[in-house]
This record gives sequence, C-alpha cells and structure tokens, in this order.
Amino acid sequence: MPKISDERKLERSRQILDAARRCFVDKGFHRASMSDVIRESGLSAGAVYSYYSSKEELIAAVARSIFVAYESGITSFDDPGEQPASPEAAVRALAERVLLEIAPMTDGFRMVLTVWGEAANNPELRDTVGDIVRGLRSVFERVLTDWRSAGHELPAEPAILAQVMVSVMQGVVVQQGLVGDVAVDDYIDAFCAVLRIAGLGERVPTI
Repeated sequence: MPKISDERKLERSRQILDAARRCFVDKGFHRASMSDVIRESGLSAGAVYSYYSSKEELIAAVARSIFVAYESGITSFDDPGEQPASPEAAVRALAERVLLEIAPMTDGFRMVLTVWGEAANNPELRDTVGDIVRGLRSVFERVLTDWRSAGHELPAEPAILAQVMVSVMQGVVVQQGLVGDVAVDDYIDAFCAVLRIAGLGERVPTI
C-alpha cells in the first residue's frame, strides 16, 4: 500500500477537524459523537481513528486550532516596533487580527462559546483559556502603561482598564454567538469612539 504524503496527512487532519468543529457547533461537545464526526467528514471510521483516537482528543485539537488564531494575534504585538500608537489603535488592530479572523472559522463565535463552556469544567482547557485572556490583558496593559508614560491621563490603573477592555471584546463574541445580529465592524467603531471620549485614543480633528 502506498504511503500517504505529509501534505495529504495534514489535509486529512484538517478535514477531520473541520468536520468535528461543525458537529460541535451544531450539537455541543457532549451530544456530538465520533459517529457524527465520521459521517460529517466523509471518511471511513478507520481513517478518522487513525488521526484521533477519541472524542476528547478531537475536542482538544479543535480548541487548540482556535487558540492558535488568538495567540497569533497576541504575539504580533511582541515586537516593540509594532506597538500601536494608542489604546484605541490596539483595540482596532487586535480586533482585526483576532475577532474578524476567528468569527468565520467558528461559525460566528458559537464554537468559541462552546470552548468557554467546556473550559469551566475542564481544568486543562481552563488553563489554556486563562492564558489567552491573560495574554490579551497584558497587551492592553502594556499599551496603556506606555500611553500614560507619554503624558496622557488614565481613568484607572492600566491593569484594571485592561480587564475592562478585554471584557468588551469578549462581549461581542458572546452577543454574536448567542444572538447573531452584531455587525462586528460597527461594534469596533463604536468601542473606539468611546475610547476616544475617555482619552484613550487620538482625537479626530474637527473642521
């Protein structure tokens, strides 16, 4: 029997993960079964089990695929030369790199909510989610600290403001995942307008 190339293996793995993600979005982690995933993937049971031996492995793999997207957005701010000019700029940049990229791959954030729900009772997953949240906070806290050092006043300490800013970004995930009627671009624009009013963004010149 001919060996499957590494490229083909990666393609099959993605095919299975995409199928699992769709099943988990539709039914949740606990109601979806391996049989559902196998049927959705269009592959044989043997093929699926050769990549993922259990539903628990699939859950972890799907969650990791979402976290990778989050982490890529966060780590893009590690380069000092890429630091945004203001807290408002950080919100806009992170939203564009993280929120708008994750929404399509998670069926409008419903998969993110499923992961968050599972994390409440899964210590390993909760630790990973916690790392992502703390990473987002650290980006905002660093930007806010630099903003204050540049002579701008803050309405609260950077660490507290960072928690608030992350909560607002999480809010769009919750609303879109549960209701599905949020225009993410408009939401971001409105949030940035509020940040400018609070002195956390560049003032737009008036004519």
